[in-house]
Amino acid sequence: MSGEEPTKLQRTESGARVIKTKEFLRTSVAEGPFCLLDSAVKNGTRVFIQSRYNKSLVATVVAFDKHFNLVLRDAVELTMVNNEQKERSIRNMFLRGASVVFIVRLPQSAV
Repeated sequence: MSGEEPTKLQRTESGARVIKTKEFLRTSVAEGPFCLLDSAVKNGTRVFIQSRYNKSLVATVVAFDKHFNLVLRDAVELTMVNNEQKERSIRNMFLRGASVVFIVRLPQSAV
């Protein structure tokens, strides 16, 4: 990657514009769907994660990526089995983004 070579062509009303590699890689997580995860990582806020197969988690987010893969700490897994809720504590875990349905920030009083 010696020079800045075009990585993608983006069409606009005024014609085509070349996006340089550095510009393309500059992304902000302060806005959009990742802002909740970014603030949870920075502030240490606990989140509620609904995942597939009727499982949910309450945990602290340590890290995340653009695929919603999550590294979690002090997680509590909640599962419904035969109309009975079961809890399991997990110290550290990796949750694959494909299994994440939605994420909600918990209020401080619920922690």
